[in-house]
Amino acid sequence: MADRGLIGRGLYWLVQTGAWGVGPAAGGVRHFNVPCAEQVEGGLLIASNHQSFYDPVLIGMALPRQVCYLARKSLFDVPVFGAAIRAVGARPVRRGAVDAEAVRTVIRLLRAGEALLMFPEGTRTRDGDFGRFSPGAAALAIRCGVPVLAVCIEGAFRSWPRTRPAPKASPIAVAFGKPMASGGRTAEELTQSVLEEMVELRGFLRERLAWRTRPL
Repeated sequence: MADRGLIGRGLYWLVQTGAWGVGPAAGGVRHFNVPCAEQVEGGLLIASNHQSFYDPVLIGMALPRQVCYLARKSLFDVPVFGAAIRAVGARPVRRGAVDAEAVRTVIRLLRAGEALLMFPEGTRTRDGDFGRFSPGAAALAIRCGVPVLAVCIEGAFRSWPRTRPAPKASPIAVAFGKPMASGGRTAEELTQSVLEEMVELRGFLRERLAWRTRPL
């Protein structure tokens, strides 16, 4: 397993534990179909839509293991915030391109048996809908021979869109699919399977959030 150090591991679980307390204040966070520990052992690529800065914590707080993720390189230059996200498993990547160093980092983490969160859209949504999915994440899962776990987040965009400097209280829901094998498919085929599962999960979540998000 990748070694983040005792301080990093402790900070990670502190943030995740704190997230459970923040959730109700943010409007409530519900998780559905959370996989059991046996389903998420070993190298795993978690593919999620990207609605807000909340997203890594929203996913990590539900899983029984530590999750790594990639973050825009410029975020690491922000005082305190940059150090905090690095300590909890974030790895820098240049915006708009997965450079050779980032690819090596992803491969190293997956082959070391880590759970790595990636956003196939590459950036936060501008309108709450799915953006274009790049096959890059699927290609790395295939290369490393690890399964892919599709996750869908709904409500986080309403709470904290990229145009708002701070979040507002709004209900959020997260649904997990079932880990899918990466072998025997092209990156494009695997990406399409992930997208189709996310669309299904989004429909499931919207039905459950509808009564909580109607205007008063």
